[in-house]
Amino acid sequence: MMEAAGAKNIRSFSVPGRTPGYAIHEVGIARMGSNPKKSVLNQFQQTHDVKNLFVTDGAGFTSTACQNPTLSIMALCVRSCDFILEEMKRGTI
Repeated sequence: MMEAAGAKNIRSFSVPGRTPGYAIHEVGIARMGSNPKKSVLNQFQQTHDVKNLFVTDGAGFTSTACQNPTLSIMALCVRSCDFILEEMKRGTI
């Protein structure tokens, strides 16, 4: 894919003793944001297009550092659950 895009002198990067994909924190693909044209999820991890669909994992993060994102994911999930309960009581979802 990189060669097709015009990249040259491509070399893989590896760290001895680490298998790619085993020790990373994969996040992203469903960006969180307020603009439906630039993001998939709102601040409650609810999709802009499907009101009863919530993505409560790391997909809403645009990037991650070397720290484990699990506690942040859990905190966002709790906030989303509170929102869902209130919306269900109102009958909006």
